[in-house]
Amino acid sequence: MSAAPVRILLVEDNPGDARLLRETLREAEGFPFELAHAARLGDAAGLAEGAHVVLLDLSLPDAHGLQTVHTMLEAAPELPIVVLTGTDDEGLALRAVHAGAQDYLTKGRVDGPLLARSIRYAIERKRLETERARLLRSEREARATAEAAVQARDEVLRVVSHDLGNYLGSAVINTAVLLRTVPAGAGALRERISGIRDAITQMQRLRQDLLDVAGIEAGRLTVEPEPHDPAALLAEALELFSPLAAEHGVRVSIDAPDPLPAVRADRSRVLQVLGNLIGNAVKFTPRGGIVVLRAAAGPESVRLSVSDTGRGIAAEHLPHLFDRFWKVREGNRHGAGLGLAIARGIVEAHGGEITVESTPGAGSTFSFTLPRS
Repeated sequence: MSAAPVRILLVEDNPGDARLLRETLREAEGFPFELAHAARLGDAAGLAEGAHVVLLDLSLPDAHGLQTVHTMLEAAPELPIVVLTGTDDEGLALRAVHAGAQDYLTKGRVDGPLLARSIRYAIERKRLETERARLLRSEREARATAEAAVQARDEVLRVVSHDLGNYLGSAVINTAVLLRTVPAGAGALRERISGIRDAITQMQRLRQDLLDVAGIEAGRLTVEPEPHDPAALLAEALELFSPLAAEHGVRVSIDAPDPLPAVRADRSRVLQVLGNLIGNAVKFTPRGGIVVLRAAAGPESVRLSVSDTGRGIAAEHLPHLFDRFWKVREGNRHGAGLGLAIARGIVEAHGGEITVESTPGAGSTFSFTLPRS
């Protein structure tokens, strides 16, 4: 089955050059074509419909130079253009390609195969340019839609979070009042009220996690770094989580050399990271296990780490640990899967990195770096 002919629009005012180009095209084997000829640019627009490519002379009675290319593109922006120039006009031909033409050829130096190859190349290049423009346009539209959706989500989250925070704060106050007024002997009632208070506290923590994640995604998470002693940060985190560790029967200790260089860190945010890592380590370490907080100085940063003797993490889960809303689907694991994603966002906002190493059955080590002060 023969290939469909390539429909060519030749815009050339010299009859001799037009005949020569037609004969040259006939020399190209396996290149069926149909050729329409216009001697003036004004006549070309009426012949452009249905054409696959334009062979365009840059010197015409009604147009000259780059204006010829611009006018042709305005008349038929979807058509590829191969510019035809004289022997001394290569600089002009290159400028024509920059202006929107797909290729150029020098008159008198063209044979049939070269001309056919140039036409095929121009058609393919125009197709790729059109496809790329379409993809870029689709990408811009998708990005604009996504940004609008994120802005709408953030606004809803801000409003809902504000109102929810007010209600949760009121509920915490009321449970505190109830615990003060309920008789000491009403143990079952006091236990239920305490359970309500704990549930409200979890809701407040989840609300703050959602706000933090939204801030990280929007690039609005701010840190206010100041010089801090990393050992002091570990000691403060240990003090905060000693009650939880004692409740779970886990021993927590610090292993840090003295002295350590100071780090530039936002104290409250770093304690938030340490709290998440220590809380997870304590939660998933069996009774009698050990959690160790370490610090080690490097040339430009200090690495803080939390190691445990818990169950460890399977290798296939490690790449996903810092993804938001991701959790290992085994056991009774509370939370929305935001803690480690927030930890990563905080560490990266400090210019550091957070990593994990784990061996199933032997425990895990989460480490992050902070810049030296």
